[in-house]
Amino acid sequence: ERGEEEEEEKVLDEDDKSISKSQAQLPQGNNNGGYERVLVDAECTHDGSLKHMLKFRESRWEKFAEKVLDPKRMKELQELQRGLLKNGFRLLQRGGKLVYSTCSFCRSQNEDIVQWLLDTHKDARLLPPPPLLLPKDEAASMPAKGGEGATSVEHKFRPKAGFLRHTLRFDPATSHTSGLFLAILTKV
Repeated sequence: ERGEEEEEEKVLDEDDKSISKSQAQLPQGNNNGGYERVLVDAECTHDGSLKHMLKFRESRWEKFAEKVLDPKRMKELQELQRGLLKNGFRLLQRGGKLVYSTCSFCRSQNEDIVQWLLDTHKDARLLPPPPLLLPKDEAASMPAKGGEGATSVEHKFRPKAGFLRHTLRFDPATSHTSGLFLAILTKV
């Protein structure tokens, strides 16, 4: 006779509702994928989103520590992010492009997650961002207008380089946006 069924481990979704880990992952299948383009806009702490941060100002900063800084929540988020990125990469066809993004400033939700994929999937590679998104110091070394890879639009609000080569970080001071992390990956 079987006793109580084991309760499946839970993670939190974007509304802080508990969902099972299996709900956070797609079914397993062919590792070659089939999509030319995949976007993984991963659930995160939203600490880079000015709109979300203003909510904490209104509802008290104690909630910030509970919702953003809690180590258990961070661990669950990182597991969810790794699962989302792994599944997005699985769905990517060889030579396709996957964009991983968050609205967090946390390295543990950004570069660390991308590095995890690179370490665990030997066919994963980071791609350089398009010229229009290159950080200012890298854009300065681009060929003159009209040359190969040159941009046709100049702008002063460029992102910063991330802590991992070819990743980007947007922030209110340099890019006049909310906080955003961006990495472009491919499958070889």
